[in-house]
Amino acid sequence: MQASIRAGQILRDRLGFQAGSNIVNWERILQDDDDNGIEEVQRFEYEQQLDRAFLSKSSIIGLGFALMSPVLGMSTTISIGLNNGGPFTIVMGFIICGFATWLCSLSLGEIVSRFPMELHGSSAMLAPKNYKLCCSWFTGWLMLLGNWTMSTSITFAGAQLAISLINMSHSGLIREDLIMFFTVVAFYLIVSVVGLINIKFAGIIETVNKVCVYWIIYAVIFIDILLLLFHSGSYRSLKYALTHFDNSRSGYASSALSFMIGFQQSNFTLQGFSMLPALADEVKQPERDIPKGMSTSVLISTFVGIVFLFPIMLILPDLQTIFNDPTVMPIVLIFTNSTHSMFVSIFLVIMILGNLFFSGIGSMTTSSRAVYSMSRDMALPFSATWSHVDASSKHKVPTNSILLSMGVSYLLGILALVSTTAFNAFMGAAVLCLCSATCIPLILVIVSRRKALRGSPIKVRYGLGWLVNLSSICWLLYTMVVICLPPKVPVTFATMNYAFVVYLLFVGGITALYFRWGKDHFRLPLVEGDSKTDISEDTIALQELQASK
Repeated sequence: MQASIRAGQILRDRLGFQAGSNIVNWERILQDDDDNGIEEVQRFEYEQQLDRAFLSKSSIIGLGFALMSPVLGMSTTISIGLNNGGPFTIVMGFIICGFATWLCSLSLGEIVSRFPMELHGSSAMLAPKNYKLCCSWFTGWLMLLGNWTMSTSITFAGAQLAISLINMSHSGLIREDLIMFFTVVAFYLIVSVVGLINIKFAGIIETVNKVCVYWIIYAVIFIDILLLLFHSGSYRSLKYALTHFDNSRSGYASSALSFMIGFQQSNFTLQGFSMLPALADEVKQPERDIPKGMSTSVLISTFVGIVFLFPIMLILPDLQTIFNDPTVMPIVLIFTNSTHSMFVSIFLVIMILGNLFFSGIGSMTTSSRAVYSMSRDMALPFSATWSHVDASSKHKVPTNSILLSMGVSYLLGILALVSTTAFNAFMGAAVLCLCSATCIPLILVIVSRRKALRGSPIKVRYGLGWLVNLSSICWLLYTMVVICLPPKVPVTFATMNYAFVVYLLFVGGITALYFRWGKDHFRLPLVEGDSKTDISEDTIALQELQASK
């Protein structure tokens, strides 16, 4: 009886019920968000196999900037925005998406600061005891699949741009029916190069990440200036560049719906921030450097993206000329139709392709670390192989994890030869996987009434934590819904958006693997010491209540 009374009292206190009332005391809950400035970071008991100081804070920012490069991301997906509204959708949509993504990075940063490791570890620490294994499993696998497909998406888009450059400079050199074959060949070469750099030249990755920031910024400056200088026609008005909206090419009767679909290209570009926590083992102070790296890189990417997009809207040619050649990407045709200079156009495309070098290396780094982190907790068959690190090598990297990530990209590349529609569906599923993997720990934070974040060195203050967390969850769920809608109507079998179908296949496969493998082999993160959080107290109270019955 005493155990039952104590358990009930603890649960009532946790939920903030007023005495003699069934009304939740929200003021008290919000006050519980205050940790009085006392920092408490959860440490984990893993053998330190990777180099702890391999990446600096500035390198993390550069890597995040590479993963969210607006030059590469927005250039290769600009047709989505052009078909669904044009300048207003592209520019204003990017601003909205940038702000919302920044809120998401702040929310995720709080969690990583409190539990500095890959997100499946955060979910394990945040979830109630009976759901720790399940929440950790799904978070980790969705993040891993998101890393793999996003990495493939980045490198494949770069391959498409490279083939477009060849077709632009040598018209008719590659027949239309062979475009996809040569794109896959270029894709394989790119994956091989970025994989080799991650394995054999890991020592330069720190420098590559830092140089990335300067390259992208200077690329934007050169592209904007050259476009404005060599533009041979009349410039669009400022009003046109900011407010013109025409969704007649999309087929949607609803302008609002077309706008929401159109700026999802920004989500393809900016979703990469959630891939950074996988690098926590290679940062000296991951509880500070990873959260700051995520939020800072989102802000930089958003600002640079706006500067990059605005001049393009000022010189935007007639859309009919942009979509009249299926062998060349729209951004390439924008350059050629605007400048009427093959030399300038080639130079502008090369500046974009330079981003591919940084983005490809960074995406391979994060995806391989996600494999390593999950394998360390026995989430994959043959985990010992994928988590192996050669201690005798100068730069300790998980070579087998890199090879596995390269292999997955190779397999997805073959899919592009079989069916372009199926391949595009896998690439769309990348955003769905990353959004849902980010959403799980954020929801668990709300379930814990943010008390699980007490002691987090990086935290949203001034009582805004609840608002930022809830806004982030709503945005992620909204993104998942809109990303599944077809970009154009009427819909045919070939133009249908099958991203949600692929996502359901992913979830089904993860679930089956959980019951066949995960429940018996997957283990929760090794925690240093015996730290009892408020969540564990709730679990103890429930157990005592059940025992008393």
